[in-house]
Amino acid sequence: MIKGIYRLLDAKMLLLLIIMLFASPTLCGINTYTICLVYSHYLTVYLNNVYLLMLYQYSSRINALSSYMVIRLKENTFYKKSYLSFMMIGFLYTIIIYISYYFFFGAIPKNTLGITLFFMIVNIIMNGIESSIIFLQIGQKKNFIYLVLPILINFAFHVIFTSLF
Repeated sequence: MIKGIYRLLDAKMLLLLIIMLFASPTLCGINTYTICLVYSHYLTVYLNNVYLLMLYQYSSRINALSSYMVIRLKENTFYKKSYLSFMMIGFLYTIIIYISYYFFFGAIPKNTLGITLFFMIVNIIMNGIESSIIFLQIGQKKNFIYLVLPILINFAFHVIFTSLF
């Protein structure tokens, strides 16, 4: 069932995310891991917003099939599996970013290790919150607020975190 849910991802958006990920070294410049992950606007402004748009489209596709899936799985199981797929996609997305940035920019400098690890943990939590907000669209009519609110949270998190550290 989970494998079938992942097929609902938009292949074009996924390809765009992959291309944008491989463009990160060019667009971030020759910097360190911490600068490109934490302080660069590229991750927040572009990559995360494309990811949130992909998740929004994913929720729309699940919503279109929800009446059939609820009959087959029962309502409680359907929502649990859908939420699990949202969280797994979000976790997978952030881990891929962290690992690929390691290959692109090298190891985390020792002088910024604490800030970078703190950012990574908080970013995974924020990604879970943003994914949960988009998940709330399932079972509802399509509403643009379920996309705008996570994007605003994403920007606010980035601005607040970079201004504090």
